[in-house]
Amino acid sequence: MTLPAAITAAVLAITTLTPVAALDEATTTRSTTLSEERQGNLVSKVVESGGEIVSTLVDGTTGEAVLPDPARAGTQPAAGDPHGGAVMGQWAKSDNHFEQLAASSARTADELSGNTDDDAGAGAPDGDTAEEAVAGVASADPLGAAASWAPSGIKGTDVSNWQPSLNWTSLWNQGSRFAYVKTSEGDSIRNNLFAQQYAGAGAVGMYRGGYHFAIPTRDSSGTKQADYFLNNGGGWSADGRTLPGLLDVENNPYPSLYGNQCYNFSQSEMVSWIRDFSNRYKSRTGRLPAIYTNYYWWRDCTGNSTAFNDHPLHIASYGAAPLNPGGWSTYDFWQYTDAGFTEKIDANVYRGSAAQLQDLVRNRYYKPLGGKAPAGTTTPPTQVAPAGYVVKGGIGNQYRALGGSSVFGTPTMNERGGLVNGGVYQRFSKNYTFYWSSPTGAWPVNFNGAIGRKFTANRYENGFGYPTTREITGLTGGGAYQVFRSGSAVTKVLWSPATGAQPVRETSGIGGAWKRGGYEHGYGYPSTPEVGGLVNGGAYQLFRNGNDVHKILWSPGTGAHAVKENSAIGREWKAAGSERGYGYPTTGEYRYGTEVRQKFSKNFTVHYSTTTKRTWVTR
Repeated sequence: MTLPAAITAAVLAITTLTPVAALDEATTTRSTTLSEERQGNLVSKVVESGGEIVSTLVDGTTGEAVLPDPARAGTQPAAGDPHGGAVMGQWAKSDNHFEQLAASSARTADELSGNTDDDAGAGAPDGDTAEEAVAGVASADPLGAAASWAPSGIKGTDVSNWQPSLNWTSLWNQGSRFAYVKTSEGDSIRNNLFAQQYAGAGAVGMYRGGYHFAIPTRDSSGTKQADYFLNNGGGWSADGRTLPGLLDVENNPYPSLYGNQCYNFSQSEMVSWIRDFSNRYKSRTGRLPAIYTNYYWWRDCTGNSTAFNDHPLHIASYGAAPLNPGGWSTYDFWQYTDAGFTEKIDANVYRGSAAQLQDLVRNRYYKPLGGKAPAGTTTPPTQVAPAGYVVKGGIGNQYRALGGSSVFGTPTMNERGGLVNGGVYQRFSKNYTFYWSSPTGAWPVNFNGAIGRKFTANRYENGFGYPTTREITGLTGGGAYQVFRSGSAVTKVLWSPATGAQPVRETSGIGGAWKRGGYEHGYGYPSTPEVGGLVNGGAYQLFRNGNDVHKILWSPGTGAHAVKENSAIGREWKAAGSERGYGYPTTGEYRYGTEVRQKFSKNFTVHYSTTTKRTWVTR
């Protein structure tokens, strides 16, 4: 994209005139942000600092680390609450487990901020470290001996929203090679830290996947909860990095809400609920989920059912070798302690070899170590036979034109219609699906990648619409994009290593301003979706270009303009209350003599002097 000369000159002038001193020093010298997600006033990040990959949650106003409240353990959070909720093995956690998690997060946050052992306890009572003050636990470690022991196997961990700050490099260096990340609970609770924890594990090279804490009730079916899990990131793709989704079924953590340990279900009702979840997960991902449980719950609540031994088994047993529930002769994963690693967090092992773990990750027909192979393994596990399926019409023409079976694999079904607005789709063995509609023609969606997962999370063609391009790579900074259309609405989903996959609504006011500013070369890649609900009916979207963060805001009275949040003008605007203070921007930053200025809708103008480095406001 080539900008008109006058606009290019203005952009260069503003960029040149914004001094390094006017930027947030921490973002330019202390660490590199690999990804960032904003949720209200909270900012979850994955940063590389001193050669280490750390995920963290901070207050967007103060920049201080946000830590969970251990006193809330065992209470069900409300939807949108960033902390609380049940975790894998909730029934067996030690009394001080959640205090240990808070302590570990506090220590990691201190290390990231550059605090040393000498100053880590600033503000804490005399004789206590900062993490002890947060956790409220003594320095003695009664579980130290248990944490130092580990069964044989490949090490891994599981994490949740109780761990807002995690040093992934430390876990990798201690041998952790996989991580299960809590994604969701029931049908209304999601882990707001899922994206940064999932990205942090992946950034150091771990296999990673999502887990769902089941809350089986008669008004919340297995299908409903599987959809909620998948729509919030719990999917699977054969990309060689993603673990199958994990269904956590264990003792009811909220007896006052849902009854006895089996949620007041009979054994047959529980088996039916789990089958309902499994069938839905398989229909949407092509593979069976893994199952996490403990022997006694499975015995009491399913009657020791043998119906699921084609699912990988993740068993929980602390301090003793696990007993194997019905149908499985051994486990795939064993969660053996809640105080593992130096971080005193959940520790697991995979019982098989590295090659077997890789097979579990890649192969939808993986045979559990102690169970039977799932249906469909009569052909080699890395192939899917055509079985008489036909590729024809518009999908067939595009399939062959773009590379055929060498790129997309062989068909795993015939064309199937019945989609919104008369659409048709067909799946292929390398985890691509072609979609066809009359206005858009036929194009593939790659479900191995982040763009495909974002398409899934937004309800497939019912959300963004149908693809109008294939996934295009090679953008600046290693990015990629794909365009979708629903009626007259055009959405471009962009991905970059620093921001992940996020949509831009190209036909909205914000999308138009982003395009006029030079697409990803100008304001950068989107780091959030478009968010509405601001004062006077406004909306905004954040974009990142290197260390620069641009917020494009739109309101009915002002249209769409950008605020550079980490410039001197942007920081003054934020300090004054953002759009509730000076109002919405009515211009971008522009040069006026030796000043850079920006105007806002409540008749304020913010000035920045390039000579004195002073910022002031006129009205």
